[in-house]
Amino acid sequence: MAPTITSNPENAVKSLSRTVFLLGLWLQLPTCAQTAWHHKEYQQSYFQGLRYGLFTPRNYQRGKVYPLIVYLHGSRDTVSRDNIWYQASIQNEHPCFVLTPKCEEPEQGWGNTWTDTHTAAMRKTLALVDSLVKHYGIDKSRLYLYGISMGGFGVFSVLAKEPGKFAAAYAVCGGSNESVASRIKTPLWIFHGADDDVVPVRLSRDIYREMVRQGKKTVRYTEYPGVKHNSWENVAQEKSLPTWLFLQQKSKTGPEPDPAENPSQRPQDNGVRVSWTNPTQRADRTVWYYKLFRDKTLLTELPGDATDFVDTSVKSRTFHQYSLTAVSYFFIESKPSIAVLRK
Repeated sequence: MAPTITSNPENAVKSLSRTVFLLGLWLQLPTCAQTAWHHKEYQQSYFQGLRYGLFTPRNYQRGKVYPLIVYLHGSRDTVSRDNIWYQASIQNEHPCFVLTPKCEEPEQGWGNTWTDTHTAAMRKTLALVDSLVKHYGIDKSRLYLYGISMGGFGVFSVLAKEPGKFAAAYAVCGGSNESVASRIKTPLWIFHGADDDVVPVRLSRDIYREMVRQGKKTVRYTEYPGVKHNSWENVAQEKSLPTWLFLQQKSKTGPEPDPAENPSQRPQDNGVRVSWTNPTQRADRTVWYYKLFRDKTLLTELPGDATDFVDTSVKSRTFHQYSLTAVSYFFIESKPSIAVLRK
């Protein structure tokens, strides 16, 4: 049962936290009923009384520096489960440290943006990150943060209270007070299920819309129609997520991506098909995704390797102007490409 959202934000957050009993961990593989212990690179320890797990990169070499991913789990999900970032398919291409602190406080234990201070667990986690950076070969310009549910609230909290500490972050089925939008400087990807019955989707929608209203360029929002609280399962299918995350580095940006080529629109029985050719992908101009506009209003977002889309929401005999904007992994947008009408 979804909580009742009151006019008092703090009471609303408390009501939410009591309903979040998250048992799953985002990005588990189907066989990952296993714990993390079968990975020899994974060790569990304590820091100032905080239990945590640390995965060291495969074939870790002293003298080299590696990214660090910090994962904030959901309420009561303190089991040291397997995690996709530990898998050989990721580690072979993107060797990295993965820190998984465990929070025993189930009610907003990672903090939120309705309060001005960090929780005890978050203070210890941030101190632990600083300690790890001193003792291991960790690239301070490539610290990444993500969380689900209670951890998603924690992501927004950290970004608002510690601007500039992390190079990139993503939040899954969490939420934020939109009043902190101006304080979030970190490249951010927000995910939420449209039918979430635990954390209202508006808590992600509203902060995203406010960030866009304020002119923020380094934020993206993905909403999954028909999906409830388990949107981490959909996020697991986002093929571009690892590439986007590991490309982010403090103060790093890139040039404008090449625009879609030869865009056209053609009426058909079930609507209008918009087609285009992808530009030759150059390393520094790779298209992350496309924004497709109809009559200057955003219609949908499409993967960077897409080449067509059928708009079934219009009648084939009506004329509309379609345009495509390519977006790079650094949130840089190309000039729009106008789709030519073909019969």
